Amino acid sequence: MRQALFRARAALARFTLSATAGLALVVAIVPGSEAAAERRVALVIGNGAYQSVPTLDNPLVDSKAMAAALKRIGFEVVEGYDLKLDGMRSLVGEYAAKLDGAKVAFVYYAGHGVAVAGENYLLPTDTVLKNEADLDFRTMNINLVLRQMQREDRVNVVVLDACRDNPFAKELARSLKTRSAAVGAGLSEIQINAAAGTMIAFATDPGKTALDGAAGQNSPFTTALLKHMETPGVSISTVMDRVREDVWRSTNEKQRPWVNTSIIGEFYLNPVAPTVKVAAVDSPGAPLPSAVPGVAAGALPNPQALEMKLWEAAERSGATEDYKAYLEAHPNGYFAQIARNRIARAAAASPSAPARTAVSEAELKAETGSAATEDALKLAPKDRTEAQQRLKALGFDPGGTTGKFGPGTRRAITNWQKTRGIPESGFLSKLQQTALWEQSEEDFRKLAAAKPVERVRTVAPRPPRPAPVHGEARNEAYARPAPQQAPPQRGGGGGGGASLGEVGNFLGGVGNLVGAIRR
Repeated sequence: MRQALFRARAALARFTLSATAGLALVVAIVPGSEAAAERRVALVIGNGAYQSVPTLDNPLVDSKAMAAALKRIGFEVVEGYDLKLDGMRSLVGEYAAKLDGAKVAFVYYAGHGVAVAGENYLLPTDTVLKNEADLDFRTMNINLVLRQMQREDRVNVVVLDACRDNPFAKELARSLKTRSAAVGAGLSEIQINAAAGTMIAFATDPGKTALDGAAGQNSPFTTALLKHMETPGVSISTVMDRVREDVWRSTNEKQRPWVNTSIIGEFYLNPVAPTVKVAAVDSPGAPLPSAVPGVAAGALPNPQALEMKLWEAAERSGATEDYKAYLEAHPNGYFAQIARNRIARAAAASPSAPARTAVSEAELKAETGSAATEDALKLAPKDRTEAQQRLKALGFDPGGTTGKFGPGTRRAITNWQKTRGIPESGFLSKLQQTALWEQSEEDFRKLAAAKPVERVRTVAPRPPRPAPVHGEARNEAYARPAPQQAPPQRGGGGGGGASLGEVGNFLGGVGNLVGAIRR
């Protein structure tokens, strides 16, 4: 175990530690000294017992599990289940009152929702939608909730697991008749350009429907969110990246969660991370100390925290050697099989290529992209197209892969930079290009492999054309004129065309006639 710790030193140092070369690391995990002092308030609603359509089994399971998780990481939770319209309005009012002075506002909703003309509505259990006016009087517009959250400067997070196949949407589409196209499947994208510090997360892409999961179990989206949201000291951007990957894989690439964020910097759902202390040992062969002064004996070491640090270091670098370092330290760890899979894929993709060198996170975050740094890359159109494809493979939609960097591509680059903690400029630098290529390699290969193979048409030699029959001679002659064949006669008669002699006689007669006229 000690030797594995020595081998893992490099991976740990890249992520959070700095140590003198040649020294072994002793990691002591002690409780964090900085608890989350600011108030954090969450609203959780789960609606499943709908009265006019079949009930949903999972929203209550999802929302109650989410409420419990939020309480464990320090949120005050305002919660309600199977609420009618009056109950939803009352609960949102209670939540709004508790937001006064809070630094973090969080909303989780599981149940039915409907999107009409770009607006999203959350549906109480007593919802009946007979016409468009019912949207205003029998549902709750998500913008009403957002307005309560945005009355003060704070971090706002809205998570909607409400993209299920919706019978209300079908009924409303029938009532709108000619305007039925305004009723979308799933939810509509929520723009947050004017709302700094806000994140919106959907269970799947806007306009798509999400899987509900087996009855009585959590949905694929909530399952992944519950798995990652309590991880201490991990930013919410990283949490949502992991959720996206888990859902994409668990649904056989049928569902991809969507996130839109304007949060500046890094925000942590569970900010109480362990404090890491580093002690030097004279040589790798020296025995590990049994205790560190000032640290309780039971806190040294904490295998789970050490494993998490190693894994996050490997995840950030994407380097094969870091996955190997993780496996050496934790051959039966929680992420061991994932590490083996990634090492195997890297070897299969490039068996003869040397292991790639990881980009230093410190150098990456210190370098700001600009128009000048991007021009210095001298990206050809095919390089720009590949950059757009790689952004798309990671879930950052550039709006097209045309090889031209327009507003959509700039926005995709900015969102990617946010998730990596890079200065947000919308332009790439050399290190950022390298980091983007490294991070997207696996997903990019999958995207390329999924493209349909272009079929090459093989044209068989054309068989000899049959001799023309009566009525076809004229067309055949114009299609393939032969030097020995004269233009066919226009008349229908005896079938054959005029001979060369006949044509010559005819032209000679015309010439004599013209000459006579001139005389």
